[in-house]
Amino acid sequence: MPHIAQRPVMRRSPDGGLSFPRCSSSGYRYEVAIQSALPNRPATVPTGDRTTGTSRLLVLDLDIARVPADHAADRPGHIATITQQIATLLADCGITPLVDVSPSGGRHIYILWDTPIQFAELRHMAKALAARFPVIDTAPMEHTDGQIRGPGSPHRSSGGHLTGYMTLTCDLAEAERICHNRPGNAEWAALQVEMTAELDTIATRHHSPLSTDLEAHHPDAPDALPGVELDTSGTPWRPRLGGRTPLRPDLEHLARTGQWDPARYTSSSEARQALLSSAAARGWRLEHIRAALAKEWKAISTWWRDARLLQAEWIKAVTYTATPPAPPSDQEVGKPVQQRNTSEYPLTRAAPPLSLASVVDGGSGWTVTASHLDKVRSGNPWNLTTDIAPWGLTTYQRIRTWQHAMRIVERLQEFEWGERALTYRAILRALGAAAQMTGRLEIEFGTRQLAYMAALDHTTVSRALHDLRQGPLALIDLVKDAEGIRADVYQLVIPDQVAAQASRRAWRPGRITAIHPAFRTLSRGAAFAYEALTTDEMSVTELGAAALLTRTTTYQALKELSCYGLAERGPGGGWRRGPADLEQLATRNGGRTQADQQLAGHRADRTEWHTFLGVLSSFTTPLPHPEPVTHRGSVALRPSGRLGLRDLYPPAPRPAPPWLRPPSRQRPITDSDLVPPVDLQVPPAAVLDGISGCEVLPVDLRMVIAADRAVIVADEESLERERADYEEALADLRQATVVRHDDPLSRCAALSNGP
Repeated sequence: MPHIAQRPVMRRSPDGGLSFPRCSSSGYRYEVAIQSALPNRPATVPTGDRTTGTSRLLVLDLDIARVPADHAADRPGHIATITQQIATLLADCGITPLVDVSPSGGRHIYILWDTPIQFAELRHMAKALAARFPVIDTAPMEHTDGQIRGPGSPHRSSGGHLTGYMTLTCDLAEAERICHNRPGNAEWAALQVEMTAELDTIATRHHSPLSTDLEAHHPDAPDALPGVELDTSGTPWRPRLGGRTPLRPDLEHLARTGQWDPARYTSSSEARQALLSSAAARGWRLEHIRAALAKEWKAISTWWRDARLLQAEWIKAVTYTATPPAPPSDQEVGKPVQQRNTSEYPLTRAAPPLSLASVVDGGSGWTVTASHLDKVRSGNPWNLTTDIAPWGLTTYQRIRTWQHAMRIVERLQEFEWGERALTYRAILRALGAAAQMTGRLEIEFGTRQLAYMAALDHTTVSRALHDLRQGPLALIDLVKDAEGIRADVYQLVIPDQVAAQASRRAWRPGRITAIHPAFRTLSRGAAFAYEALTTDEMSVTELGAAALLTRTTTYQALKELSCYGLAERGPGGGWRRGPADLEQLATRNGGRTQADQQLAGHRADRTEWHTFLGVLSSFTTPLPHPEPVTHRGSVALRPSGRLGLRDLYPPAPRPAPPWLRPPSRQRPITDSDLVPPVDLQVPPAAVLDGISGCEVLPVDLRMVIAADRAVIVADEESLERERADYEEALADLRQATVVRHDDPLSRCAALSNGP
């Protein structure tokens, strides 16, 4: 019981195990401190910590009342079968659970984690497991105050007699070993990968429709192909609701014996590709294929000469099965169904070229630049090239990992940031949203643009960016200073202290959203409270823990949100998201108007800055017409009430900036100034002669260089002729000038022959 309880308390039932209230209507408390001795009546312990909104426990309650009707004859046996299936699933993820059984035949499966996990993530995992195994009752994991009977607790009492106890399925020494050897981040990530399909369904069902998944619309995202995800090693696979299923009997026979039907597969290449395609379509992962090849599929283990070929063909199989079938051709339209191919995925046809370029082999990655990899033989007769490159997560996976690190750092820095915490958190979300907009980890957004996204003043953003890039928990790094019209370039980074914890997949669907304009007229705490709300009911304490808000701020935020229909109480008394639309609310409460005014002011400031730099000419380029202004005294003000530079100092024509002016000279230009440097006196034709003689260059490139050389030689010859003519004319002019001005007789003759 002490290992299971997430708070050192337990509740004793006043009615023999039917209910477990905290206290009676008269104030008598049934919740007491946990005891080392076994309780003498049914008791429960909490499954979460309501003060932190986290838990180290994931409990699955296999309720015997949920057994389907077709197994009603042996309900305890069906529960035992499902328990074994869940234990196998957990063992594949490296998790050993603790199991107890009740006298009625129901069972509890306890998974104890070594680090606290957000209770909302554990709740989603419990619902995902319940979607795969419907006998699971998720009531103990619905909120942080959920209760569960622990091992050794009395089950129920009837007529003054106990019906039995919750009994462990293993001995006490084994139970103690399980409690001390708890799974960590790697096992949690493996479990999330295993439950990918169900988690995506739960996330889509319980999140607001406003949070559309940006990755699904970006061609470089890992899930650009429908239904494709990446496992913990970065290898793509196709999740399937209900988990992976066995192969077809004929393919299973092929895998175990290495024999196939020649009428269906003409070569081993087609047979092995059909095997991998079938496994990919049935929810298998590459690690399952490798495990099978090491055991029951040893007969075909030599079909792939190395791990790289196996992985390349697996990538092709996943891509092939995830590609939607092409529509019927014009020749097939109108044909009877007996004459048309109605198979959704003819798994043995030729596969298209690879669309997932990056594949992984252990610690190093490689990129295959060939299609039809099933034709590869030893010796590489087709000269297929592979480019070795270190493997890394895709950009959007890194942004999601950074988002998880951001939430961890926010909790660690909550007290150090103090009253600046909400401001810093808004700016971090603006940075994350900017990264998703551009699809890059490097962000070149100016402070004004970030201020617009975070609903702050740009001076506040500038000071905050300086603070956020300092210290061991910095989430951003300044990689390039601003220059001219280019803004500072920041890069998203993950602190070393939280890297291991942040690498755990957070499974937060949708884009990272900045502060919506609807919250400009509300408190900033309301924006973060709305971000934490879902369609699941949450208590005020749980909401405050999820949104990192104090109890007072949480109450104030809920009051504001409920007034505008953004939050409402559910049937269970908890809070959930309301039906109001943020866009409509922003128009009604003036938030959109404030955002537009701020954006207009930023554009005017940007125009003035560009004019100052000389990028725009204030006397040749018409400035945008200013918006209507209000006057206070004799100075014109913008709608936002701010004074602009152009309001105080009207633009006037001014000379070009110094960096556009030619350098001044103190002496006249002479012939020595026109002589090129020695290193530039080599004729271009000689340079091209040396290049064209290089046999490494392709023939077509050498032909182009030869043609360019002929043109250059002709230009040089023409230039020499022009220079010679110029020198001759210049000499004649100088001689005529000397004769005219220096010879007195010539001067007199010229005067005597005048008109």
